Amino acid sequence: MLPETDIQKLAVESRQKLIQEFAETYANLRERVKRVPDSDARKVSEELSCPLEVAMIAYLINMDGIMTLRTAVGLFATELVRRASVGEDVPNLPGNVMEFALVEGRWISHIHGRFVRQLEIKVRSLSNLEDVVDDETLEVEKALTIIAERVKLAETVISPIVEEWRKEHVKSTSADAITAFGLAITKWNRSTLNGKFKQIQKRNQAHFRLLRHALTQASDSFTIDASIDRLDTLIAELEQPLDSLTPRAISHLLLHLVPRPQTGRGDRSPYIEIGVGSTRGNKAEPDMTSPFDFLERDIKLGNRRKGDDRREFLLERIARVFRVLKYQGNDIPECVSNCYSEIITRFNLQDVSFEDIIAVAREKINEAYITDRDNLAINLIHDFVNVYVYSEVSN
Repeated sequence: MLPETDIQKLAVESRQKLIQEFAETYANLRERVKRVPDSDARKVSEELSCPLEVAMIAYLINMDGIMTLRTAVGLFATELVRRASVGEDVPNLPGNVMEFALVEGRWISHIHGRFVRQLEIKVRSLSNLEDVVDDETLEVEKALTIIAERVKLAETVISPIVEEWRKEHVKSTSADAITAFGLAITKWNRSTLNGKFKQIQKRNQAHFRLLRHALTQASDSFTIDASIDRLDTLIAELEQPLDSLTPRAISHLLLHLVPRPQTGRGDRSPYIEIGVGSTRGNKAEPDMTSPFDFLERDIKLGNRRKGDDRREFLLERIARVFRVLKYQGNDIPECVSNCYSEIITRFNLQDVSFEDIIAVAREKINEAYITDRDNLAINLIHDFVNVYVYSEVSN
């Protein structure tokens, strides 16, 4: 197991890296928010009943593919309510609300984006170690390795960012921190996560007791004794109410929440898997970088749905791609043209006269009121998919 000095050193390095990343994210959001279309931001603000400044940052988070607009606005609203409940209201002035949106947006973007992706990658080695843990076969050396890996991940990767979150979120509790990070890690909704906290605590403690039991079978040594003491401390800390957990206990609890890759083996330890579904990082699908990669995927997913469900799903996904294309500098006809072209190529559509179809689309867009053109373009793309892609599939 890593010496305490090494753990502290790695934690400091993680914190310094986090501060640098946050400075870059903040600057990035502040610059990009200037280019958010005012009409789009106002529409989000009106539909989701949120301040315009929050709508603008939520728009950027959504455009980055991190989460839906509604989810992003919901997270902002939850933090505003929390601050009001502890007497730290954000003044209802545009400058103050924008600063809040930028700072909180930085956290939402980081936790639900880069942090979760990196954590899923880093937990793979731990998952391989824990994959076959049980009472009878766990060797002392393997138990020590698991403890060392858990301590390294929890206390040098997770704990520093949790502590920074607590510092910036005034009067927040450990339960607030666990919820904020747990939502990103598990992808559960808030009520599901809150309902499972006690179970997760017990499972985490049970796992530590299993590791401790394996260590007691070995002869005495300084390493064994130190590891047992650490496990005893963690078990005791995890016994506390959620509002009173130590930063170390929070980090280990969050680590226990991280989805493990599904191996298909029948000997997975019951102490590890707690019903968290694997996220995209563990799925066998190509990386998607272009907005058209996402559009292609969503069109294929939409084919599994029927009727209004398919229409609503596809319109929402096309709208997201459309916003990204507009943000990249394309005008409305170019967005439609690019989507048509990519769909024809990616789905190998035959007997489609691109020139005729785009000419008709341009004419309809030009004839529409300016305020209606975005929705018209999204519906044109949807109808194109419906007529040419789904009809091909059904045939």
